[in-house]
Amino acid sequence: MSKTNRLDWSRQVTLMNERIKSFQANPGQEQLDAVIQEMQAYAEAARNGGIEIPTRFTVN
Repeated sequence: MSKTNRLDWSRQVTLMNERIKSFQANPGQEQLDAVIQEMQAYAEAARNGGIEIPTRFTVN
């Protein structure tokens, strides 16, 4: 996985985590819908090859 691909993947995961934290802090339908939409977009990108998911990674 290239450094650029890893950075793209990392950004996507960060955005998804931010949406989840927003939902946890203020549970509501709007936040839930945003989390679901973000997760669906991530899954679709992984399915169609739009994002490369590393086989393993290390959190710093």
